[in-house]
Amino acid sequence: MKPNFIGEHLAPGQFGHLFVIIAFVASLFSCFAFMNAACKEDTPDGNIWKKLGRAAFIIQALSIAGIFITLYYIISHHLFEYNYAWRHSSRGLQVKYLLACFWEGSEGSFLLWLIWHSVLGLILIRTAKQWETRVLTIVSLAQAILATMLLGIYFGAEVKVGSTPFSLLRNEMAQAPIFSMPNYLEFIKDGNGLNVTLQNYWMVIHPPILFLGFALTLIPFSYAIAAMWKGEYKTWVKPALRWTLIGGGILGTGIMMGGAWAYESLNFGGYWAWDPVENASLVPWLTLIAGLHTLVIYKSTGRSLKTTLMFFILTFMLIWYSTFLTRTGILGDTSVHSFTGEGKALYWHLIIAMAIYLAVSLYFMIRSWKKMPRVAGEEELDTREFWMLIGSILLLLACFQIIAATSLPVWAPLWKKITGSDIAPPADPVSYYNNIQVWAAVLVAILTGAIQFLKYKKTGINAFWKAIIIISVISLALAIALIIGQKIEHKQIMVFAFAVFFALIGNIYYLVTTQKVKILKAGGTIAHIGFGLMLLGILLSGYKKKIISIDTTNALLNKDFGKKTFEENVKESHENVLLFRNTTITMGKYLVTYLGDSIVHDDPPKTFYKVRFDRLNPDNGDKEETFILYPEAYVNVKGQEGISSNPDAKHYMSHDVFTYISSISDPNEKSDTSTFRPAKIKMGDSLFLANGFIVFDSISKKIVNKLYEPKQGDVAVEANLSVYGAGGKLGDASPLYIIRGNEAGSVADTLRDFGLTVKINKIIPEESAVEFGIKQRAQQDDWIVMKAIVFPYIRVLWFGIIVMVIGFFISWWSRRK
Repeated sequence: MKPNFIGEHLAPGQFGHLFVIIAFVASLFSCFAFMNAACKEDTPDGNIWKKLGRAAFIIQALSIAGIFITLYYIISHHLFEYNYAWRHSSRGLQVKYLLACFWEGSEGSFLLWLIWHSVLGLILIRTAKQWETRVLTIVSLAQAILATMLLGIYFGAEVKVGSTPFSLLRNEMAQAPIFSMPNYLEFIKDGNGLNVTLQNYWMVIHPPILFLGFALTLIPFSYAIAAMWKGEYKTWVKPALRWTLIGGGILGTGIMMGGAWAYESLNFGGYWAWDPVENASLVPWLTLIAGLHTLVIYKSTGRSLKTTLMFFILTFMLIWYSTFLTRTGILGDTSVHSFTGEGKALYWHLIIAMAIYLAVSLYFMIRSWKKMPRVAGEEELDTREFWMLIGSILLLLACFQIIAATSLPVWAPLWKKITGSDIAPPADPVSYYNNIQVWAAVLVAILTGAIQFLKYKKTGINAFWKAIIIISVISLALAIALIIGQKIEHKQIMVFAFAVFFALIGNIYYLVTTQKVKILKAGGTIAHIGFGLMLLGILLSGYKKKIISIDTTNALLNKDFGKKTFEENVKESHENVLLFRNTTITMGKYLVTYLGDSIVHDDPPKTFYKVRFDRLNPDNGDKEETFILYPEAYVNVKGQEGISSNPDAKHYMSHDVFTYISSISDPNEKSDTSTFRPAKIKMGDSLFLANGFIVFDSISKKIVNKLYEPKQGDVAVEANLSVYGAGGKLGDASPLYIIRGNEAGSVADTLRDFGLTVKINKIIPEESAVEFGIKQRAQQDDWIVMKAIVFPYIRVLWFGIIVMVIGFFISWWSRRK
């Protein structure tokens, strides 16, 4: 018999469970009702079913909102009797990161997806018109499948459908002895806390945008199924085109936000590392863009209908396949930020979901294949539609290479069974993908710059070649200037530079000469210009990035940097430097000094490492510039060993100086000299240290030391000390002396930037003096290992992304009616 547990708040969880069940049932009924309405279209019964479908969808949307509100209440009120709140939040977590707790876990991510589907479905109810019943059938089916991910229902002892965010902690850890006690909540003082890599403002806004992009891929998919279902292939194009444009813009924005988060918060040294999770988001976006272009072909010429339908189906399937890769733990050994253990239960669940979508797609595709309209004859080589189709196929081939390599953990076991040999993932994934994808980028960039000068169906070839020759000459001149100026040596990068300028100049030329700079009519051209600028930013910041933290002493040669191979560890050891406190070394054109660290007592505590960069004039040695960077790290979070570091960068118009901490000294390890030594000082006197001095300013009963917890009857005084280094005042120290009852004690104060700790040993009133205990860590005890990279012209990349996304939204705006 289970004990009657004290202090549990069961009502929120019960309401949450109820909302999940209502959402699932209402989604199923909405799907059934809209399907009946579609089958009985334009009949009284059909209208009744449509109204029932709408009502059921609204009910499920309200239920989804109820799930969100309930879960937010549980997290924000620190109800740690619930497993989700305990696992993903803590009492000290800043309010701005409470929402990030939702998408740290799979259940919260699925909930976010459900929320966006609900919003989009409500919009479709008002705007889809004659397509409403069929499109909402597919949307409701997707909602029902997603809702099963939150059910958490067992069939027997082994089969579990979904995982509920409202599960109690004692049910998830039933074997733990603590849960045999009715008052177990008295011993759970805090939660496990949010993953420190998610404690960044990008992670508050990036996942909602990304999941909105995921959700938007459902709408072109639904219109594609609806068009085949209805057998009507004309009026679906305009709404599908609008939804594809907004989906492409938002999904692209979400992916690029992830790159910005990686640049600011992760320590793999940049904005893109071809990590499997990054690839899993990129590939559906590329196929969606390919489908967008073939849809434009179909709208203008009547060609590529089947190709467009397949691209939209493939995009939606890839979204779910990406979810399978990132949520089941199958990429746990190859990805730096995929879900692992908690996702294993989703393995067959997601396979079944994908099988349902595939079965629906194949059914309508096979049924409609021969009935689809087809334009007689083949496309001419000198037409826009032919080369747009080639560009879309190139994107598809690029996607195939990326997803095949990313899926290596999925198909490698089957390969081994067939051939008996293992396939190892690439040792250097960045070089592996770059060396292949650069050629795809070259071809797509050239097509982007040339295609708009072709006409649909038939082109005046002389005018086309005239424009191409002008663009080629300008692009070649710019590429040669860039190659010489940046000292580019690799042939493929030279070709890539030409292709990038060809895309940029071609689209700018078309915008000026043909579109007469009519911005609202030039959304596609602006998106292509942004794409060209993005490629230029990748070229400039990636090819010419320079690691300036070169270790010439081999001091780190045997250090383990956590890399998979010996060669990678050796390479990393040469690209990091050991910095002792207050010791200056040369990095590139900078003199770099580690000045010390300071702690911000967030949850968990965060340590900032203060690093000064001085740039000297090479001619006369005068100091031309000084700036300080504060790369940060979470140290031994929740009892775990090691650090989780966040970079810091100095931003210029022409480049970024990017730094992050790879390793630190153990603050608990000290040499024999790092002990308290007594020093008697009178008020107003100074005490000299190894690299500075202390001034004893005053003694006061006004306590500012935050470490002091007063108790009734205490007699406490505080000494006010000013600490100076070679460059001036470094800060203040405020040690305490306390008499509590019959005992005297002290509370030390630490000035971490100086490696200094001060306490009061005793007060000597007759001499107007105080004996302090002074401890200063020796410089050899206080060190960091740091990597520093210069990224040239990285702002070109960010600017290009913004321009590209603006182009998507201009295109959507011009087609909204």
